[in-house]
Amino acid sequence: MAKKKDTNYISIKESRAILKNNMRQMRYYEKRKRRKLPESEYTSVMRDENNIIELDGLETCFFTDNGTVMSVNGVSFDIPKNKIVGVVGESGCGKSVTSFSIMQLVQAPQGQVTGGQIRFNADELGYDEEGRKRAYDIAKMPTEEMYKIRGKDITMIFQEPMTSLNPVFTIGFQLDEVSFLHTPGISKEDAKKKSLEMLDKVGISIPERVYKSYPHELSGGMRQRVMIAMALAGNPKLIIADEPTTALDVTIQAQILELLKELQKEQGCSIMLITHDLGVIAEMADEVVVMYAGRVIEKGTAQDIFHRPLHPYTIGLQKSKPLITSSSQEPLYSIPGQVPNPINLPDRCYFWNRCPQCGPKCMNRYPSETKISDTHYVSCYLHEEGGESKCQSKKSKSSSKKKN
Repeated sequence: MAKKKDTNYISIKESRAILKNNMRQMRYYEKRKRRKLPESEYTSVMRDENNIIELDGLETCFFTDNGTVMSVNGVSFDIPKNKIVGVVGESGCGKSVTSFSIMQLVQAPQGQVTGGQIRFNADELGYDEEGRKRAYDIAKMPTEEMYKIRGKDITMIFQEPMTSLNPVFTIGFQLDEVSFLHTPGISKEDAKKKSLEMLDKVGISIPERVYKSYPHELSGGMRQRVMIAMALAGNPKLIIADEPTTALDVTIQAQILELLKELQKEQGCSIMLITHDLGVIAEMADEVVVMYAGRVIEKGTAQDIFHRPLHPYTIGLQKSKPLITSSSQEPLYSIPGQVPNPINLPDRCYFWNRCPQCGPKCMNRYPSETKISDTHYVSCYLHEEGGESKCQSKKSKSSSKKKN
């Protein structure tokens, strides 16, 4: 009897082929980012000028020794102006990589944006001849041009401020640097004045002392306030907050979230809030995007997602959240199974092996996005027009038998 081949084993020949392909792909994408292009090559038009960012079929992958990992696989969603959009999902689902793709901060040369569009609504581009709002396509934008947007129009608050701040420079030096980079010709006095204003705005009581301090001299909450001040210094249109409260205790978390909400209303900017905490999303977000294994599986308003969840994964996430009314005798619910291997993902629903309502149709191609309402979309065969899983049909049959 022939011995069954171990599918997880990679031969030396296969390993060399992967390495050769990786080198070829990495050289191609790195060269593309360094090109000097005319503006027309990296501009597009907005689908809706009321959006600040439109992601359309975004693909970001990592070229590893074991193969190509599709961390972000065809992600599409919008971030409207003056709104907070929450992105939620398990660790490794592609939330942070999506945000790094928007900022062009994906770890290169292994990590590259390989497809799709990231349309950024820039005021200076105006309108085209047909009256459509012009936008930068960040996915095609040369790195040199991206420097003009990153840190000014689009800024980011990282989850661990201690690793984001430079330990050998004072807070004032690092805050002033933002003004020097994005406001050419600004004097040292004006840069310092602006930095102190930003520190005061984020609720730091003695900004002069913090301005002269080093990061290690501040508490975790103070450091995160400094990061928020740094993000606001360029008067951005979009702030990406990547789990900004993970490293903080509960009381400080509440203060930072309240501060973000107040500043968002005051500045009139949009926020992309990435977190694991559904409670934070419910409190903060206007719209919610649920991600799983590099794809958007459900999106809608906070009302849609929390009061009318449709995808089995979204329902499972909400069940996993501990409640004050939960019995201490019962174990906390967890979604069974594991996230699929991101290398060579099959063209079918990635949640099929963990789904309690999986049917034969789920083994076909990946389900397309179904429009439930003007604001609510889901990618699941359970809610496809005219589609119904085997499990659902069985449930309906058994319930009708009971009635009879």
